[in-house]
Amino acid sequence: MYEPIRSKSVHSTMAGPDDFPHRSREEELDIQLAGHLAALLAVTDELRLTAPSADLDTAAERLAQEITRLRGGRTPARATTSTRGREPDATALHRKAHALAGRALVV
Repeated sequence: MYEPIRSKSVHSTMAGPDDFPHRSREEELDIQLAGHLAALLAVTDELRLTAPSADLDTAAERLAQEITRLRGGRTPARATTSTRGREPDATALHRKAHALAGRALVV
């Protein structure tokens, strides 16, 4: 036999639907894109440490500007020294950078 539930559900919350802030789809995508670009910036900084290049410097600065814009003025953390104990493999870093750039393009 079926007996109706007489008490409130434990899954309901005290907060109503308008009691917490909601983000728009655009804001969510900006947050996601900023995350992908920040990861790409970290890899770019690692590449700059292994093989300094004016093109990489320019790309890193443009990435930092875009991340700052997406995050509402908060500047991204930058790598100044290698965080690894050994010399990073440039080929692996390039592969990682291409994968991260692809993710950013999807967003």
